[in-house]
Amino acid sequence: MKLRKLVLVLVCAIAIASPCVGAFEVCNIGDEYNVLDRESFHDIRKSNYRNFSEDLTPEDLFLSAPEHNADVRPSLTEADEVFPETVSLLEVGPTNVAVLESEEAASLLATIGHSTAGFAKGALEALGPVGDTIAVGLWANDVAQAFEDETKTSYDRFATVMGLIDWFGVLKLPERDIDRKILTARWNRVAAGDHYSFTVHHDIVTQQDKKDKQHWADLASGQQRMLEALAKGYASDVVLKYQQHYQEALKAQAVLAETLINAVESEVQKAIFNKLALEGANAKLFASDLASTCRTEIDALLALYPEQEENNHRPMYVPSKREANRALARLQHCQQDHMDLAVAMLDELRNGEVEGLDRQSLHQLYRHVLNAKIKIVETANAQLDVLRAKLKEEMYAEGMNAIDRLFDSEAVAKAHRYFKDQADYLAIDEMSRSIFGRPATATERRQKYFVIQEGYEKCTRIGILGGDPNFRGCTEYTWIPAEKEHYDTAKDEVISQMVMPNRDAIKRVFLQSMDELINEGWRSQHEEAWLEQQILSFSDKQRIIGNAEADKARVMRWMFDSSAALEAECGGVNACAAWSSSYLAKENLSRESSLHHIADWHERNKDSGYYVHSKRLAKLEGFISSALESEWQATHVNGFYSYLYPGSFDLDKHAPLIASALKASNLNIRNLSAALPLAKGIVKGRILEAMSVADSNGEEWLASQIGDFQRYIGIIHAQNISTGHYASGEMGTTALLSEPLPAHLLRYLTLDVYHNIDDSDSAYYYPANSGEDVSYDVRLHTSIDDLFNANSELNRNLDWLVQVNEIFTNLPGRTCTINYQQLRDALFKVSGDESLYWLTPLSDWFDSVNRQQLELFSAIQYGVNKQNTLNLSCDLSPNDPSYW
Repeated sequence: MKLRKLVLVLVCAIAIASPCVGAFEVCNIGDEYNVLDRESFHDIRKSNYRNFSEDLTPEDLFLSAPEHNADVRPSLTEADEVFPETVSLLEVGPTNVAVLESEEAASLLATIGHSTAGFAKGALEALGPVGDTIAVGLWANDVAQAFEDETKTSYDRFATVMGLIDWFGVLKLPERDIDRKILTARWNRVAAGDHYSFTVHHDIVTQQDKKDKQHWADLASGQQRMLEALAKGYASDVVLKYQQHYQEALKAQAVLAETLINAVESEVQKAIFNKLALEGANAKLFASDLASTCRTEIDALLALYPEQEENNHRPMYVPSKREANRALARLQHCQQDHMDLAVAMLDELRNGEVEGLDRQSLHQLYRHVLNAKIKIVETANAQLDVLRAKLKEEMYAEGMNAIDRLFDSEAVAKAHRYFKDQADYLAIDEMSRSIFGRPATATERRQKYFVIQEGYEKCTRIGILGGDPNFRGCTEYTWIPAEKEHYDTAKDEVISQMVMPNRDAIKRVFLQSMDELINEGWRSQHEEAWLEQQILSFSDKQRIIGNAEADKARVMRWMFDSSAALEAECGGVNACAAWSSSYLAKENLSRESSLHHIADWHERNKDSGYYVHSKRLAKLEGFISSALESEWQATHVNGFYSYLYPGSFDLDKHAPLIASALKASNLNIRNLSAALPLAKGIVKGRILEAMSVADSNGEEWLASQIGDFQRYIGIIHAQNISTGHYASGEMGTTALLSEPLPAHLLRYLTLDVYHNIDDSDSAYYYPANSGEDVSYDVRLHTSIDDLFNANSELNRNLDWLVQVNEIFTNLPGRTCTINYQQLRDALFKVSGDESLYWLTPLSDWFDSVNRQQLELFSAIQYGVNKQNTLNLSCDLSPNDPSYW
């Protein structure tokens, strides 16, 4: 499984510095893989960046001429919908000026390090057109310009930045699907409302004793702290997602830039290597052919001296003197013929006689090429800045939307209303008892006021009734309203503090957490404390539930066990008699009865006066009270877990795989604080097991089994797979969403753009102060001048090679022993010249010549040594033209 391998490599790699040697041991101990601390995080980012940058550092960007080689002809055909013109330019290539046979095309391909992979028609198609230096320079400029233009406009076809990020998948970014499964799918579920924070209010238990006002006020306060912890968790989750997408954007821009620069470099190499091809007997000889030249002659020589074991019964084979001398002379001639060809090419080159490789053409070619590379990297870098800004904007918006969705779902309001209603219930009851000495009625609780005095009619005028003066009475009544005492939440010191969590305040917590994460990254101490908190909260829940189970079992024992079973604890059977089964059945009592039912029965019968049961009843009174309290706590911890333990999530409900692992261990799960390191090891080990089967079981299964622990392993993964930063941890460099393009690309931005490509005067290339600070482009153009300058060290070395070679030109066939030391020294002197070193691919071509000649020198010496060993006299002589 790729995912398991990835995670195990990730986790165990972190433990390299650990005293634990075996990977198995490391991954089981658990403490050996943690969220990286600040120093370790920045160290690994710097190390990762160096690996991402082909081992370059800011101090050594151009220690040598840059190399950009691809195994196959660079292509972006998968991106043709977004970069049609750029892709077309790569496919068509520069104007072709070379007519090559298939074998020659294969040789040129091998010379530039390409294969024919993916090309059904073979070498010619794989090679593509071969342009001259002028055509290649102009084509490189067109490629860079098309990439810049299409980058500015073509990305507009994507409605969202995420649409563009998803499109980057066509570039076949490595490990993209795996990283997305670990880092992005989780936030997508959270944002969609598929997270316990959206449903936790459903767990609230509504049928239970009310306790007191302060209890509900504490839960309301816990809700506030829970939401703050959730906001911090949301920030971490959404950053994980967008850090991953930023990495995808970065790698995509790097792939695009590298592909284009590789394509430019390939065309430069094709053009120059084609011009440097030597004219062989039947075909052009490219640099890759030189290693196999004179193969026929070498094989003929070696065939004369086969490896033979000593055998007393069979004499050793010894070639004739004529065969030995002929083979040696032919190899000498072949060596010198190729040496002459190479030296003649170098002589023509330095004299400006190779068309397209004259001084001005080379300057123009490299001006075009360097400008193109600079523009390609500038375009990719600018686009990365745009994508970073858009991703940040969307990241913040997505997090805020998730908080809005949480509040809009009524999850927060429903829970808060419930807490406040319970507190109001108790406060109204308190008010009723203070006024009337009784609990409040249901109507009073609903209306939230008390009638102190009912309303009545009062006579306010006395007058004659019925017109008879003898009858006087009340002629006018006034209604006196009822005297009421209203319940006012604001006047209750406890309940008035129960304020509905503020959406904007939670958003501020989220924004602050986001800013801290981007600037500082994840804090190891905080994340490890979070993991420990989950374990300890889980353990406390198990303690509460365990206590409830034990207390209930004790009640059941004293309620239903026989007298004999309790004799020792009762101090004898007197007053400890059990109730008959018929009585228990009549009272509907059994071991399945609820504690509340048993408590009601006990309340009715505790003063029954039956001596035979008196000790049991007395014991049960205390046990029932304790059991009811512990049962309430157990019910409460199940229904209010996230409010009782803000920042923790219920492992039993949302991480059953982890909960079952802890329960199945030999640890005391009711007191995991006593064995916290071991408990952490179990949790981390089970997380890895879950990750190992996530591919086959699916991402939803993973989420349902390990819950928020997916975030924990995601943080570790994100820290370790970052492409890194050369200045990680330094002022002005954020910990996240700051990774730059690799140094082997960014280094081109240290060079100056050439504005006058056709200027034949190269004096402006030379710096005012020569020394170690000379930039690559200056070294390159200076080296071009040195190639053609008769007074340069390089030209003097080439001149010496030409002169020395003239001495050897007529030696083949005239003597067996030729001392090639002088020619070897002349070759080494040219090869070691610093100016030639910067002139790639000319320096590569000369290295091939050098290797060819050294191998031929060795083969010739081998033939001479064999002749001497076998006493075969040398017939090669200046006076005998038969071997000339």
